[in-house]
Amino acid sequence: MNFIKCVAALGLSLALAACGGGGGSAGTPAGGSTPESTPGGTGGTVTPSTPTMAVTVVDVAGSEITNHVLSQTQAQFLKIVLKDGTGAAAAFARVIVTLDSTEAALVPVNGTQLTDSSGVVLMRIAPASVNSSGTVRATVDATVGAIAVAPQTYDFNINAGTVSLTAVAVSPVSVQKGQSVNVSVDVKVNGEAAKSNSVAVSFNTSCGNVTPASALVNAEGKASAVIQTTNTGSCTVDASANGITTSTTPYTVTSPPITGIQFVSATPSLLYQSGSAGVNTSIVTFKVIDSLAAGVQGEKVNATLTNTDGGISFCGSPASGNSLADGTVAFSVCAGTLPATVQVRAALDSDTAIFTNSNLLTVQTGLPTQRFFDISATQLNIYAGGHFTTKFNGNSTTISVFAADRQGNPVPNGTKIIFVSEGGQINSTGVSSCLIANGRCSVDLIGQDYRPMGSSAPSGDPRPGRVTVLAYTDGEESFVDANFNNRYDDAELFEDLGVLYLDKDESGLFAAAYTNLVTLTDEGEFKYPMPTGSIGTSACPANSNVGLSVASTCNNVWDGLTKVRREIVIIFSGGEIGQPGSYDASIPANSQTAVLSASTGAISVRLADYNGNPLPAAASLAVEVVAPEGDKCAATILSSQIGNTTEPTEHVATLKDCPGGETVRFKVEVTSGSSSKISVFEVTVPKPPAP
Repeated sequence: MNFIKCVAALGLSLALAACGGGGGSAGTPAGGSTPESTPGGTGGTVTPSTPTMAVTVVDVAGSEITNHVLSQTQAQFLKIVLKDGTGAAAAFARVIVTLDSTEAALVPVNGTQLTDSSGVVLMRIAPASVNSSGTVRATVDATVGAIAVAPQTYDFNINAGTVSLTAVAVSPVSVQKGQSVNVSVDVKVNGEAAKSNSVAVSFNTSCGNVTPASALVNAEGKASAVIQTTNTGSCTVDASANGITTSTTPYTVTSPPITGIQFVSATPSLLYQSGSAGVNTSIVTFKVIDSLAAGVQGEKVNATLTNTDGGISFCGSPASGNSLADGTVAFSVCAGTLPATVQVRAALDSDTAIFTNSNLLTVQTGLPTQRFFDISATQLNIYAGGHFTTKFNGNSTTISVFAADRQGNPVPNGTKIIFVSEGGQINSTGVSSCLIANGRCSVDLIGQDYRPMGSSAPSGDPRPGRVTVLAYTDGEESFVDANFNNRYDDAELFEDLGVLYLDKDESGLFAAAYTNLVTLTDEGEFKYPMPTGSIGTSACPANSNVGLSVASTCNNVWDGLTKVRREIVIIFSGGEIGQPGSYDASIPANSQTAVLSASTGAISVRLADYNGNPLPAAASLAVEVVAPEGDKCAATILSSQIGNTTEPTEHVATLKDCPGGETVRFKVEVTSGSSSKISVFEVTVPKPPAP
């Protein structure tokens, strides 16, 4: 049988024994053994007592190679034959081969293998690379049973191989950018096809990325790779290995077709009316893309607006542009004078069927207007105290401003609201202002001195502990848009505003100077700066914005930039019920604690602190009856809290089974932190009139 066919059928190690390729040393029949004669004795034979090992080098056909040259092109094997002490084949014995140089390599790489059933090991040995040279010694160790066999060595010379490359083959020779190109080259070593994995080849091109970067030769002596194209134009590729480079081979990469225009961004997407404080210009960006979604440079794009209401425009800039290197092209869009939505349509000049629309841009009026400027507080009456009550510091209420334009749209984020206060401390993370976010912003008013002490002005409020807070910002006077163009035109009705001021005594009139009724020291109200040209000497209207302006400071001119403003009164409430007959003479009678009505069916009272102000909003309220034993009189009350207010509160206790003469107690408990205070107002149930 042909030896190579036998190898294919039985495996290399078994084939060498079964097919005549090994199993014995030179001069010995394959797989056989020869007893050795030893003189002496009776003429019989003596069997060796130690195992033996023979080492040779064979080719793939099993023929011995004796030149001790490790070939760069021919497959070579160390053939190790082991016999036991009787001369029989040492089957499945362990053999270890080590090399003294890295210029050669073994298969398997760890150099360890068992003999086959014929006592034979075939171990592949080859140069580590085509550039390997020098000498290498293979040392073979083996153990048969428990007996170590004397090591054997085998020396080789290694000569570096000479590599040659043929011209690079390319397929296909023309592709679109993004498509791949297959490249290959035939590799020879010493004039023969290179062995598998023996040579690494690099392919070089300016028009893409090569994978793998270093391609090993296959079993046919060919190295192959793939170019993923990234550029367009006339391209070339060459191959390099062992310092040798082939001539270049040409191929062509064409541009992929343009497939669309993408909307990229609109910054910002919310615009404010022309002339308002907000941003009124947006940059709308598109991108021309090819079939690979890559940007295409130098393509002309035309833009149009889907809506021009109120004068929406391209800001006087061109409505056409050429795409940049990344494929993008941008257009400026300016808001008009009307609230509206608008899109930009971008179309390819060379093919109008390729187009897209931007996301919606929204145009808002922007400036705060007086009618849409509002103020509120989480608690109007906080436990802080005033002149005639116990004072308590640190409690606070949150004051919020809500600002919108004349269409009810939220004003631009970042619009600054200024606060000033008659007393206490305005604080919003360390400042006395806040910035609008989503149409609103807030500050805290903290209870502390200064605590106002009332006004002696004819229409001023004399009660201490009432704190006026003013909030204002730049805005416009409200007007009636007769022609619906969302801008003021001559002769349209408007609500004139004059100089703003802090109405400390709640009179609705500016009082430059007055004294308080407690210490009789000087007080006065403050005016605040106005935009240039917004102040006049005319009377302010009596049917709108009452109390918001200093008298005779309006100008009869619509002001697109003035100060919109609102005030709120916060009460620094005392923590105990004021008792009738114990009030200071300066406190109005209708602001004092009093019985409003009483019968055996119900008692109505007004509860106030000693300043004539409401008790704290969060104070708990209860009612109880003190009656002789056996009296079944019972009282109930609807509300269990004082509630949110700036004036003393009225409460009704409903009575049941009360013959009269019982005492009804209205009990208020004020709690702040770990402290609490209870005060009581007692009312006697009247006896019904005699029949």
